[in-house]
Amino acid sequence: MASNLARLVGASVSFEVGAVIFEVDAMRKEGWAMPVKCPHCGTENLDGALFCDECGASLAPTAAAEPSAAPAPTPSAPSVEEPAPAAPSAGMVKCPSCQHENPADARFCENCGAALTPASEVAPPPEAVAPPPTAVPAVALVLESGVELPLDFSKGEVLIGRADPVSRVFPDVDLTPHGGYDAGVSRRHCRLFRQGEQFFVEDLGSTNGTKLNGQAIPPNQPRPLRDGDTLELGLLRLTFKVRQGA
Repeated sequence: MASNLARLVGASVSFEVGAVIFEVDAMRKEGWAMPVKCPHCGTENLDGALFCDECGASLAPTAAAEPSAAPAPTPSAPSVEEPAPAAPSAGMVKCPSCQHENPADARFCENCGAALTPASEVAPPPEAVAPPPTAVPAVALVLESGVELPLDFSKGEVLIGRADPVSRVFPDVDLTPHGGYDAGVSRRHCRLFRQGEQFFVEDLGSTNGTKLNGQAIPPNQPRPLRDGDTLELGLLRLTFKVRQGA
């Protein structure tokens, strides 16, 4: 009987033994064991069992679930602000290009070479002042007749002689119209050149030679030439003239 009663379900279920009807509460008072149903798998277990024989779930009565407390509001994470750029150390100048700190008196970055002085503070370079034009002396050879033959040293030197289209010689100063042929002037007789403020004369191996103030000069050996000096090319006499400030 007890084993059959142990398989009954629910505390309010009644059953009949013979003609007598026992209420569940009366059976509990008389010591009858009542089955305990597993809330998970439905298996009936002996009264007083703490765990289900079938699934092992806890059979202890559970207290009424207390209302769960509302979760505490999660504080929002504070916004992260970007740190302000660090100010340059006292007495230092920060490079606008690479942020390298340089000494206060530096004008260019030690790291990248960028200018440290704002463009507005950079003094404009002084305007180039053209030097006053140097007075170019007017140089000429003066014949005994008083005719002046201007000398142009823009090419560095002046070739003096006689023009000869056959041999394709065209000197800068052609003495042919001034009796050069009869006086024995060679096609390439001599040259005059300038080094700085000094003028020179050089005989180029002429047939009848060149004299400076009455003294014959060896071929290919320059001699200084000054204002008022006399040149003799063969028999043709000329005076070297320099006029400053022309």
